[in-house]
Parts: sequence; C-alpha cells; structure tokens
Amino acid sequence: MATGATHNLLLYLFWISVSFFSGSLQLCIEKEMKALLSVRSGFPDVDRRLSPWKGNDCCSWAGVGCHNVTGHVIKLDLSILQSQTVFNRSEVHPSLFHLKHLKYLDLSGNNLSGHQIPGSIVSLTQLQHLDLSGCGFKGEIPYQLGNLYNIEGLFLGFNRLEGVIPKSIGNLSKMSSLDLSVNRIVGGLPETIGNLTAMQNLELVSNQISGKIPDSIGNLHQLEFLDISGNNISGSIPGTLGSLCNLSGIVLGYNNITGRIVEFFEQLSRCRNNKPLHLDLYKNQFNGPFPSNFERLQRLIYLSLGFNQLSGSVPASLGKLSALQWLGLESNHLVGDITEAHFANLTNLYSMDISDNNLSVKVSQDWLLPFQAEAIIMGSCNLGPRFPPWLRNQTILNNLDISNNGISDAFPDWFWSLCLPEMWLNVSHNHMRGMLPRSLECFKNVRSFDLSYNNFEGFIPRMQLSYAYLDFSHNSFFGPIPKSMFGELRISYLILFNNKLNGSIPSSICTQRELHIVNLANNDLSGTLPDCWGNASELGIIDVSNNKLSDSIPRTFGLLARLQSLHMNNNSLSGTIPSTLQHCKQLVVMDLSWNKLSGAIPSWFGSRLSTLRVLSLRSNNFTGAIPPQLSLIPSLQVLNLAHNNLFGSLPPSFGMFSSMMASQNKKESAPLYDAPLYGGSIYYMESVILNAKDSELPFTTYVLLVVTSIDLSNNNLSSSIPREITNLQGLRFLNLSSNHFLGNIPNEIGLMGQLESLDLSENQLSGRIPSSISNLNFLGTLNLSYNNLIGKIPTGTQLQSFTNLSYIGNSQLCGEPLQTKCPSDNLTIDSRGTNEEEGMHKDDDEHGGIWYFIGFAPGFVFGFWGFIGAVMIKRSTRIKYILIIDRICIR
Repeated sequence: MATGATHNLLLYLFWISVSFFSGSLQLCIEKEMKALLSVRSGFPDVDRRLSPWKGNDCCSWAGVGCHNVTGHVIKLDLSILQSQTVFNRSEVHPSLFHLKHLKYLDLSGNNLSGHQIPGSIVSLTQLQHLDLSGCGFKGEIPYQLGNLYNIEGLFLGFNRLEGVIPKSIGNLSKMSSLDLSVNRIVGGLPETIGNLTAMQNLELVSNQISGKIPDSIGNLHQLEFLDISGNNISGSIPGTLGSLCNLSGIVLGYNNITGRIVEFFEQLSRCRNNKPLHLDLYKNQFNGPFPSNFERLQRLIYLSLGFNQLSGSVPASLGKLSALQWLGLESNHLVGDITEAHFANLTNLYSMDISDNNLSVKVSQDWLLPFQAEAIIMGSCNLGPRFPPWLRNQTILNNLDISNNGISDAFPDWFWSLCLPEMWLNVSHNHMRGMLPRSLECFKNVRSFDLSYNNFEGFIPRMQLSYAYLDFSHNSFFGPIPKSMFGELRISYLILFNNKLNGSIPSSICTQRELHIVNLANNDLSGTLPDCWGNASELGIIDVSNNKLSDSIPRTFGLLARLQSLHMNNNSLSGTIPSTLQHCKQLVVMDLSWNKLSGAIPSWFGSRLSTLRVLSLRSNNFTGAIPPQLSLIPSLQVLNLAHNNLFGSLPPSFGMFSSMMASQNKKESAPLYDAPLYGGSIYYMESVILNAKDSELPFTTYVLLVVTSIDLSNNNLSSSIPREITNLQGLRFLNLSSNHFLGNIPNEIGLMGQLESLDLSENQLSGRIPSSISNLNFLGTLNLSYNNLIGKIPTGTQLQSFTNLSYIGNSQLCGEPLQTKCPSDNLTIDSRGTNEEEGMHKDDDEHGGIWYFIGFAPGFVFGFWGFIGAVMIKRSTRIKYILIIDRICIR
C-alpha cells in the first residue's frame, strides 16, 4: 500500500513538472482573480498602501497569498495602517464571499462606518484569522460567527458594535485570540466563554459589559493575557481565576469589582512558574486588608492597586519583589509607616505611586533610594518638613510629585543641579519658601511645573518649556511676566494667579499656538491687553480678573473659536463690547463685571452665544433697554446685569429662559471646561461672584452647575413685573431691587417653588402681598422693604421666620412680624368679646334649655363646661383663647 502511495506521488510530481515546463500550470484561478479585483475596488484607500495589481498572476499581487499547490487564494490583506489617514468610505463587495478557500482575511482600518458585519462572512468556513478592527462597523455581533469553527484569531476591536456577546462564541474551540475592545457591547460575559479552552489572549477593553466574571473562565488553562478593563463588571473575582497559572497579564482596571483580594493573591502565589506577571486592578471597589506574603510573588513586574478601598498597613515583604518595575497603591485607605525595608530589594523599580493614603514615609536622612526611577509620586505622604534628601541620587527622574506633604523647606541647591530633562514637577500645597534661580534653562523641555500654594517669592525664572503646564499660583512672585517665557517656547497652560506680578502682559503671549488656559488673575498687572490673539487657536480660558488693566476689550478675542470662559472682571476696561465676540460660539462663562464698559447690551448675545451659562455685566455703565433676545440663550443659568444704567421695562420674554424653568438638580455634572492634558484631561475650577441671600458669595464650578440666578438690581427699570417671570420655576435667586417697578407682585409668585432668595425692595410696588408667596418653602431670604405694599402679611411657617426688616418701609402693611396689628384682628376680638358678655346675661329659659342637655349627656357637659365656664367668667382668658384659635385657623 505504501508502494502505491509512492507511485501516485511520483505521478503527481511528474504532472506538475510537465505542466510547469510546458507553461500550462496556472497558479492563479481566473474566477478568484476577478473576485479579487471586485473586492479591491470597494477599498479605495488601499491604493495608497498597496501597489497596483497588474498581470494575470494574482498570487504575486501585494496583499494576496495563494496555496502553493492548488493555487486557491488563501490570504487577503487590505488593511490600512494606523498611521495612515482614511479619506474615503469603503464597501465590502459580495465577490469576497466567492473566495471560499480564504484562511486569512484582514480589512482592518478601512472606513466601513454605517455598515454591519455581513452575515455572509460565515460562508468562509476555512477562515483561521479574521481582522475587522477599526472599521466602524455598527450593529450586533452576528451569532453566525459561531459557525466559523476553524477560526483561531478574531479581531473585531475599535468598532461600534452593540448588543451582547453571543453564546455561540463558545463554539469556537480552536480560537486562541479574541479582541472585542472599544465597542459598545453590553450584557454579561456568557458562561460559554469557558468552552474556549485554546484561548491564550482575551481582550474586551472599553465596552459596557456588566455582571460578574463567570466561574467558567477557570477552564481557560492556556490563557496568557486577560484584559477586561474599562467595563461595568461587578461582583468579586472568581476563585477560579487565580488558579490560571499560565497568565502573565491580568488587567481588570476601571470596573466595579468588589470584595477582598487577599485570597486572590494567595492563589496566585501558589503558581510555580517564573513567568513575569502584570497585575492591574486599578480603579475598582476592592476592600479589605492589603495582601501580604509577597515573598512568593517574586514574578510580579507590574502591580497597580490604586483607587480602591484597601485598608491596613503595607507589609515590608513588598520590598522583596526584586523584579517589580511598576508599583501603584495610590488613593486607598492604607495606613502606617513606609520604611527603608519597603524599598530594600526594589532595584528594578522605575515608577512608584503611593500618594493619597494615610501613609508616612520614615527613612533616615542619609538613606538613598536603591533604584533609579522615572516617576516618584508621593503626594500626601507626610514627608515634611524637610525637602527629601534621599532624592539626590536620582539621575533619570522626569516625574516627581511630593505635593501636600507639609514641606516648609526651600529647594536645595543639589536639586537644581540635577538638570533633569522633560521634567514633571509637583510640589504644590506645601509651605515651601525662598526664591528660585533666575535661570532654570538646564531643565530642558520642561513639561510641567506646579509650584502652587506655597510661599515662594522673587522673579519668575527663565525656563525651557515644551508644551508645558506651568502653575505658579498662590505664591508671592513679583516683577513682570518674563517676555522670554514665550517666543519659541511652548506653553499650554499658564496659571499665575494670586501673586504680586506687575507690569504689562507681553504681546509675545499671542504666539503660543498650543495655549489652552491663561490665568493671570489677582495680580497688579496694568496697561492694555495685547490685541493679537489670532494665532492662539486652542485657547479655551482667559482669566485676567482683579488687576489694573485698562483700555478696551481686544477685538481679536473674536478669533478664539474655542474660547469657553472669559473673566475680565474687576479691572478698568472701557468702551463697548466688541461685536467680534459673537464669533466665540463656545463661550460658557463671560464675566465682565466691575469695569467701566458702556453702550448697549448687544442683542446678538441671544442669537450667537447659545452655549452661555453665566453672563455677568454688573457694575459697569451700560445703558439702554435690556434686549429681549437674551431669553433665546437656552443654557443660561446665571444673568447679572446689576448696577448699570439700564432703563425701560423688563421683557416678558424673561419668562422663557429654558434652563431656569426647571430645577437643575438632576442635570449631569459635566465640567464647564475640559481641556486635554497629555492624553488626560484638566478640569478648570470656575468661580463667579453672585449677590445671593444679602451677601456677595463666590460660586465655584460644581455649584454653578445647579445654581440659577437673575440679578437686575440698581438700575432704572420701570413698569410692572411681568407675570411671565413666574414661569421660571427652577430659579433660585431673584433680585430686582432698587429700580422703579410699579404695580402688583405677580399673584403666581408661589409657582417659583425653588426660590431661595427674593429681593424686590426699593421699588414702587403696590397692592397686597400675594398669598401664594407662602408656598415658597425654600425661601431663606426675603426683602420686600420700601415699597407701597398694603394689607396683611400672608401667614406661613417660612414667612413668619423673617424679621420686620423684610417688610419695613411699607406704611400700610400689617401683621406679624411687624408691630402694626391689622384692623380686622382688633375687630374680631371686640365683636367676640361683646357677644360673650351678652351670653352671660341670658334668661333662665335659655339656661333651662342648656340644663336639659346636661341631664341628657352629663359626661359631655361636665367636660365641656368645665373648660367653657372658665372662659366665659374671665375676660382675659376669653381673649387669649380666641387669639389661639385665630392662629390655628390661619395655619
């Protein structure tokens, strides 16, 4: 039989040889060649990566592979590299499914957005490798994929796939790699995932997968890398996961996993192999004690347990992890001391973060770190009062955070002589003092210097910056802002507020194309603002408040298309609001208060600045009528036009502010400004001064998200208060005081149920106080003084809590809390007293009638007359009783 097989093989080889030499062997099948051309025509961007397909030998075409005997197409790679830009939409041609012998198909990176993964893909039953990542596919994962029994590698990541992971995925028992990362997949992990016994690499990053990790995951004994981070996974870590000793990477970060991790670490320590282990449990809800016995986890190279709820002390055995390169324990509830023993053998450590716990680092002054680190993050670790001398041997350090440590020292000279490149330095929220060197230019390409909230003084040094975050706020730096800070240097965030800087703002600041935030508030800066902002296209926040700036608002601010927050309050700016600002269509906060600005309030605010939430123009010289178009701003929550020279009536359209018509309590707490910061984000803390509850109060970002306020006080507004304003049922603060409003307080005022402060004082309002005002249960401040109101003050628990100062200056008001009694109260008391006196002298016949009822119901009479008799006999008792009854009825 073996001889026959050999004979057949020889005949087959002879046939191939004859065919080859005669030129009749076709390595490319014509039908498949035509299919390939049709398929490629649907992927136009591929032309920039692959050379044109020419000739009849399709097996030699770029991106195509054929079986070396049968000539069938078994490989097709039309992928687009991540570094390439995709310009055109692609389309999967049906001819693709004629290539029945395909084993390898890669269409990744093409633009197939709007399309679903074609169900016909399951007709390619020979597929072993399928990569459709980064194509923008939408819809659900086809359950038919479970019929691709030969598949070994499936990459569907970076699409817009929705729905659940189909249970049929468990049919793919040969699959060794599955990537569904960065989609919109929901639901739980199916138990059938435990059938994938050949699985080595499982990545489900950044979806919306929920529920528990199934126990069946313990069946994946070949699993080497597991990443399910960035989901909504809950429950505890299954006991079976720690027994998968082949694992070299476990990434469960950014989930809601709970429970203790001590047992999980104990299971991992039982694995007897030397495979390096990467363990990331960052940002979950793990609790309980910190693991111990690290002696048996020598293979750990990466340990991230930050942002959990772990408690207890950190064992000194952690210092025995000689292979450890990355350690993250930040933001837990850890306590106790960190000593030299905790670092003893960490000779390979290059990144460490133990910040924001209740730890105290206690090492000797002559001790040095046994490793050379790139990052040391030790915020809030009680390092002070000295600047840590054990840092002096660090030569590759580029990220140092020792903020909030009670350090009251100055920078030692040896630190500045390190001249560390691309430095990220954070020493904020200490008590550090002294002056900085005049030049820090040996620190090449500084990325971030945060020296805020200290006691530094002197001049700002010359520096070499590279897209830097620079925060020197809350210190005592003086002198001018260095012109050399700009020019060819790169600053992304310039935060210098709360210092003693003087002089003018250099015009070279306008050259910074990557500038996101400029905060120079609370200094002694003077002169005019540069008017050259056209190049600063990324600028989102400008705060120059509380300085001595003069002249007009720069017209080139209108070129800042991304400007979201503009604070220029408390200066001496003059002129009108430039019309160019209407092009800043992303503005959220505009505070121009306490200046000398004049002219009319622009009507285009309403039609052009639709994202505005806070508008403060108080304490200027604006004139004219209030433009009714302001009510067209759908997101406006705070409007302050107080202390100007505005006149005319209050527009009825003021009842149409949609963000004030309902409570803001349930709004999403989105930050007012979210700027990129080296792959992360920075949230800017807004602060606006509002007059609320008889005081000027600062409202910061998170409060501004829910506060609603209108302040039009101290103007010359007249006519009546429009009834429409009572539509603002989400308004919390309303101040119309010191104007010339006439007529009645709107009867529907009680509908404004969220009001906490209402000030209508010093107007010419008349009529009665509406009884509905007693419905304002949250009212903490009320001022109706100095008007022409009449009649009785309505009663209610809230209204009677105010003093007479809320009502004085209204000569015809009466009732509590005023001393003036209402005439109707006296009349009621007198008439009741007269009737009772007459009742004392009724004839015996009438008393006979009463005694009849006494005889009929003696129990009732004794109880009733025992009380009534005392009231009728003594006049003072009668009056007191009547007053008590009167109060009860009023309530």
